[in-house]
Amino acid sequence: MTGGHMALRARVGIILAGAAALTLAINDVSVPFSYARGFTPPTVVLARFAFLLTSLVVLLPVLGLSYRLPRAHMRHALGSGVATAIATLGLLGSFAYIPVGLAVVVLYTFPMLTVLLECAYARRFPGIIELACLIAALAGIGIAVGFNNVAIAPIGILLATIAALGFAASIFWNSIKLRSAEATIVTFYIAIAGVTTTALYLAVTGNFAVTPQPGFSAWVPLLVTCFFFTLSFLAMFKAVEFAGGAPTAMLLNLEPVFAIGLAALLLGENLTLPRILGSALVIGAVVVSEIARKGKDVAVEPVG
Repeated sequence: MTGGHMALRARVGIILAGAAALTLAINDVSVPFSYARGFTPPTVVLARFAFLLTSLVVLLPVLGLSYRLPRAHMRHALGSGVATAIATLGLLGSFAYIPVGLAVVVLYTFPMLTVLLECAYARRFPGIIELACLIAALAGIGIAVGFNNVAIAPIGILLATIAALGFAASIFWNSIKLRSAEATIVTFYIAIAGVTTTALYLAVTGNFAVTPQPGFSAWVPLLVTCFFFTLSFLAMFKAVEFAGGAPTAMLLNLEPVFAIGLAALLLGENLTLPRILGSALVIGAVVVSEIARKGKDVAVEPVG
């Protein structure tokens, strides 16, 4: 693969990562409407993974792709899917114990964790710009979300931390072990693992509940959530294939920024000065990070 082709793939990956952040934000804003219609959080998680899986069953033949992966890639994709499902369940669980804002701040340590995992794998220390941008992005999210008068429950912090570790592990796993695999097929196996893991969780806990209000309109928010969740996952793992795990994780920092804007537009939430300043800090960190990466090889190679 030529240097020019690799650079083009990296740029496309960056665009896809930004699209993933936007569609995840749309998903964030639509989820509360599903809860209001009588769906429990774990049920929504199961529905999203099931919709993703069904979509890929239809989409793969249309794209001329097989359902099969080499055995080694299949194992890694399923493992990444389990990590993703655990992270999603952990995040939703944390909302029951701590404010959503604090949970999101803890969750968005995962780009930093992804970079640290890749640096450990490559046996190098993070660069000064990498660390500065990641810390600035995290600080910006904290300012934008805000968490005054926070009641900190240890179990909530633990669940949010599990979510951050799960997403970091999944993105890192894909970046290291699945860069040469077709991302759409990889996502198919991640969806299989997500459905299986969530279904097992629901079977053990008995939290499955589908009690929507009468009429098709009650299902619309769930369908919207599932649709944008599917788009975000397809874009996210394609971005990992093209650009690598750390750049993708960094761009996903834009998700809460988009979510704040959409919440102000669709949910009537106040767009306060701290939210504007925090959002600007996140966007600035992302721009500086990507400028610093320009022209560099985005692949992660172990040393020795």
